[in-house]
Amino acid sequence: MRAPARGEEGLILVNVLLFVAIASGLVLLMVNREELALDGALRMREASRAAAIVRGGELSALTALRRDAEDAPEVDHRAEPWARVAERAIPIEGGGTFDLAVADAEGRFNINNLRTGEASAAILFEAIARDAGLTPEQIIQAIGYIRAAGLVTDLRPIRLAGLDPAAADRLAGMVTALPTPTQINLNAADRPLLTLMLRDPVAVERLLAVRDRQGFLTPEDLSRENLTMPPGTRLASDHFWVRTRASVGATSQQGAALIERRKREDGTRDTVVVERWRGAAIPPDVPDFPAAK
Repeated sequence: MRAPARGEEGLILVNVLLFVAIASGLVLLMVNREELALDGALRMREASRAAAIVRGGELSALTALRRDAEDAPEVDHRAEPWARVAERAIPIEGGGTFDLAVADAEGRFNINNLRTGEASAAILFEAIARDAGLTPEQIIQAIGYIRAAGLVTDLRPIRLAGLDPAAADRLAGMVTALPTPTQINLNAADRPLLTLMLRDPVAVERLLAVRDRQGFLTPEDLSRENLTMPPGTRLASDHFWVRTRASVGATSQQGAALIERRKREDGTRDTVVVERWRGAAIPPDVPDFPAAK
C-alpha cells in the first residue's frame, strides 16, 4: 500500500473528523430519541396511575354516600361521615399528592326546576333573580330560555345573555343546574339564600350559628325562631359533587362527578354517578378542594 502523498494527509484527517462528527451526531440523535421515548413512557405510566387514583377517590366518595343513604336517609349535612372523606395534599405512596372534595349539590335553587312549568318554581326564581340584581326583562328572558332550550348543565348560557358580571356572580351563588327537579337543602344553603327565603336576617344569623355549632339544622331549630320550612325546601339531598385530583411526578389528573340518589321500585335507594368531567371541562358549580390541614 502506498503511503499518502504530501497534502493528502490533511484531507484524510478532515474526512476522518467529518465521519466522527456525523457518527457522534447520529449517536446523540439515537440517545435523544431513546430518552424521549423513555420520558414519554414514564409520563404515560404517571398519567395512568394518576387517572386510577382519581377514579379511586370518586369511588371512596360514592361508597360513603351509599352507606349514608342506608344509615341516615332522612337528613344530609356536613357533619355526616360522607362529608369527612375530603382530603387535601395527601401524600401518595411512591411520590405525589391526592386531593378530594365532596359537597352537597342541593344548597341552591335548581334552575332546571323552571322546566316543570310550576308557578312556585318561577316565583322563587324571580325572587332570587331580583335579589341578585337582574332586571324584569332579564328574568323573563332567562325563564324563557330555560323552558325553550331544555335541560342546562350550568349557568354559563345565562351569563352570556348580557348580565352584569356582579349580578351574574350573585345569581350563581344562589342558583345551580341539576338534571332532575330538586328542593333546596337548608343544611347546605348559604346566608344570602337563607335570608331571602326565611325573610328574617336576625333569625338567619342565629340559625347559622346553630348550624356552625352542631353541623345541621332541624325543624325544631326553625320553630324556636318562629319559622317554618319554606316551600321547596327540606333537610336532605339527592345530588352531590365530587372533585378529585392526583399529581404523580410531572403529571396531574383532575376529575369531577355528579352523584345522584334514586329511589328503586322497592323503596330503597340507589346511589350512582350520573355525569363525569375531566380537566377544563369541569363545570364552575363543582366546589374547590378544602383548605390544607
